[in-house]
Amino acid sequence: MTETVYEQSIVGNDSMLAVIGGRGELRYLFYPTKSFPQNIHSSLPGIYRRGYFSWLTDWSDIKQRYAAPGILETVFKSGDASVKVMDFVLHSESVLIRRFEFSIPGEFSFIYYTSPQLWETHNADAAYFDERYGAIVDYKRGLTLVVSGDRIPNEYQIGQLGADSDAFTDAYDGRLNMNKLSIYEGFRGVNFALLWRLRDNETLTIYFILDKSEEAALRELAKIKSMDCYILSHSVAEHWEGWINKIKLNGVISEEMIKHSAYVIKMLQDSEGAFIAAPTLWPDYRYCWPRDAAYSAMALDILGYHDEAFKFINWVVKSQGENGAFYQRYYAEPGLKAPSWSFQIDETASVVLATYVHFKLTLDRQFLKNAWVMVRKAAEYLAANVSDDGLTTPTVGPWEEHLGVHTYTNASVYAALSSASYLAGEIGDRNRAVEWGRYASVIRSTTLNQAWNGSFFIKIIKPRFNIPDSATLGLVFPFNMVNVNDDRVKMNAETIEKTFKYKVGGVGRNPEDKYYGGNPWIITTLWLAIYHKLAGNVDKANELIKWALTHSTSTGMLPEQVDKDSGRPISAIPLAWSHAMYIMAEVINNDLFNKITPPLISNK
Repeated sequence: MTETVYEQSIVGNDSMLAVIGGRGELRYLFYPTKSFPQNIHSSLPGIYRRGYFSWLTDWSDIKQRYAAPGILETVFKSGDASVKVMDFVLHSESVLIRRFEFSIPGEFSFIYYTSPQLWETHNADAAYFDERYGAIVDYKRGLTLVVSGDRIPNEYQIGQLGADSDAFTDAYDGRLNMNKLSIYEGFRGVNFALLWRLRDNETLTIYFILDKSEEAALRELAKIKSMDCYILSHSVAEHWEGWINKIKLNGVISEEMIKHSAYVIKMLQDSEGAFIAAPTLWPDYRYCWPRDAAYSAMALDILGYHDEAFKFINWVVKSQGENGAFYQRYYAEPGLKAPSWSFQIDETASVVLATYVHFKLTLDRQFLKNAWVMVRKAAEYLAANVSDDGLTTPTVGPWEEHLGVHTYTNASVYAALSSASYLAGEIGDRNRAVEWGRYASVIRSTTLNQAWNGSFFIKIIKPRFNIPDSATLGLVFPFNMVNVNDDRVKMNAETIEKTFKYKVGGVGRNPEDKYYGGNPWIITTLWLAIYHKLAGNVDKANELIKWALTHSTSTGMLPEQVDKDSGRPISAIPLAWSHAMYIMAEVINNDLFNKITPPLISNK
């Protein structure tokens, strides 16, 4: 796939997430959580050779791949020069390692530049050069970043952005001014660079260490410097290979992509259990939407990664509001509300469904006992938001476009109350099982009657928005509101297919979509694939799955959207929900569907 400015790849562990841009720059470095703070303004390598300086990110030929799980490889080429870098994060320490291998005839200087922004601000920046370790120490309010090489640099510079001492500007003459200390001034933050004089075929390792204190970070640096980089990289690869190789599947299109999708989703899960939507600030998706996260948890659960789903539901238990509901989105810390602009009741419904799926797959009664209060409060909240007309109260829908009574939202609440009814029966609460089952039955019959217009299920029931929407495919999976063999389901799917005629293929959200100009989405395309698979149209399902594969990035990242004209991945990359839907589209079958979807409750 042709590279775009949006392309990026990820390496990390439970508390650190490094995002490497499509041109090999260190774009983001999240720590101590995967949603906040993002501690890097810019960070990139450069070469000074034969009187000329260039950033490697500007070289003409740049290729990326995962050399092994958790090990990203970027190769830069320009003329007779080539540089290979391996990026990885230690699985048990908050250390990013960038290992450079140079194939550059003659002598040259390698300059590594960084503009930090601890706590996502340049305000109160301060940094100094520690001569003992040959390291830059940047610190602010209980957070320290140490950047160093595996040997003492020949030159260094700490300066201020936009000032005479700016290290970025000074790099161009191949010399650094050896300034050892700098603090912020006004809006001018600190930046710095390290320089090594090297020859052909040499290697150099750069360490990025984040910790709460300077002393702890420097101790970690001393320990890591004493260890062989290749042994460290082998340990990381072995760790992630052991994790993804639990997946053993037959009859799938790409087991490699299923494993990679599981890796991506795992990388986007914070130590407390939250899944962030995507590691991006443009668009700003580095938060946990309970809905998106529920799909991620269910996808991993289906593959047998029950611990990850369990952690997410524990996070849910800690994050639930007193009224039983959940906000639109959260920071990774349990219960910490992120900037929001709407309320979506399907977010609350989604976590109940994820809890049901986890119980059905594990039959863990201790888990159910621990999660029961959360389920009860959520179900009571959902039931209280069913109006006298048998539909949910108005809320914003899953695409965050319109306020109204959405077909998808009603289906999600139906599935949640059906799931809660089942779980109440398992816990021994017969009264609530019956009550919630009745609510589910009413919502189902009312929704199917009022959302169907004779040709398809409409997007919004009230105020009536009589257009098709791909989210209505959710009425079959995962909500099991209507049987896949129902004629209405077939007609709805056919309408959705006919609605979108992009020259690059794929399926959009709805014909009124304006976000990024209205493009095919990976989520919606794979939703249609799931329908076709369950309906027995395997060839059509496989065609759609292969379309999603074709429109991944060069490192296997699935975007939110695909540009309708160029076919390039755009918007958030990688999107956890896209990878979750890929897993589900590949592995879903009738047996799995019957096992994990909530009981179909009807009043007939």
